Amino acid sequence: MNDKYEVFIKLLNFDKTKYLPEKVFKDFISLFAISLSNKVSFNQRNSDMYEEIYQSYEKEEQFNFYALSAELTKLFCNEKDPYDILGEIYQKISNKNYLELLNVNPLQEVGKKLQGVININKKSNNGKMLEMNCGSGAMILAYASTLKMFKLDYKYDLEVTAIDTDIINVFMTYIQLYFFEISAVVILVDKKTNRELMRLYTPNYEDDVENLMVA
Repeated sequence: MNDKYEVFIKLLNFDKTKYLPEKVFKDFISLFAISLSNKVSFNQRNSDMYEEIYQSYEKEEQFNFYALSAELTKLFCNEKDPYDILGEIYQKISNKNYLELLNVNPLQEVGKKLQGVININKKSNNGKMLEMNCGSGAMILAYASTLKMFKLDYKYDLEVTAIDTDIINVFMTYIQLYFFEISAVVILVDKKTNRELMRLYTPNYEDDVENLMVA
């Protein structure tokens, strides 16, 4: 990691005596994701959640969320290929590694993703991908980048269903797939019951996915 996140992280630390940067990050991610998703498909319950988080900050503090939005948008615009920006930032401020938390073997995951590319080339799964325990969406983004090596355009050849039991993971994945224009639905489920709690759509997603195959 380099210092390209320096401005963003400074904005998270606007009042370290009052808020931990990890809390500000999670609140901002929640606000930003809900704001984006409501442009695609308005949800009153999500909107109420937005207001509850936003109003928990003083008026003079709320400005920082607009500054964070502008800075994060700039970071996404500076990336040519899909990249796990939010995962890196979260790791930097919390010292948590998603691959370690999910007990993922990177070599095995790369193999799965490459097999998925082959499947798309064979037209056997129509580019549909199911990602369980999606975390920040890192594996999806790496897979989308890999498609370019096979002369495939992830914006047209990939459709994703991403699922997680942690709402911040869902929000991070949604934001990143939204900005990199990946067709996706991101779903929050209850850890104990597997009951669906939330569903967020990116602008290009078509809600007609059946018989999803894991890439």
